[in-house]
Amino acid sequence: MKHLRTFFSVSLILVLAATTLTGCKKQPPAVECPFTKMTWENSVDDVIAEEGDDYTTYESIYNGTTYEFAKNYLDQEGTVKYMFDDNDKLMCVAWTYGTDEEKALKDVYDKIHQDVEDTYGESGYDSENQTNYGDVWYLENGNILLMVVTTETQKALQYSYLNPEVSTKETEN
Repeated sequence: MKHLRTFFSVSLILVLAATTLTGCKKQPPAVECPFTKMTWENSVDDVIAEEGDDYTTYESIYNGTTYEFAKNYLDQEGTVKYMFDDNDKLMCVAWTYGTDEEKALKDVYDKIHQDVEDTYGESGYDSENQTNYGDVWYLENGNILLMVVTTETQKALQYSYLNPEVSTKETEN
């Protein structure tokens, strides 16, 4: 009986030590992207199964492939882009929207901005530029970027969610 108690005591100490050393820490909550059900664990096949087989591809900035699908979001026709790295790991999901009307672009930006701010608080970045503006929410579980570019020939918005592996920390100004 004494050996049994010693065995359980030593086992308990080893388990506690192992969980402490391996960082039994709480994972940050997953960011919920409002324009797709995909998560960082999803594969190319998962994306195609969800979005359909009508897509275009091109090289992603993560040395893999970007898959682009038509996507209606907030009653606006745009595209959703799934950017994979060279190991077919999902690194970024972005919804883009273009229009000829600057007011329509600003309205969509304001709606998305308010939704993200209501969920995650104030942005950690503001470009403070009238024609090219946007915000970044620096989150432990991946950054969210909302950017607008307006030129004489182009008026576009991109709303992106970045994998934590490619997200940067907020810098001091």
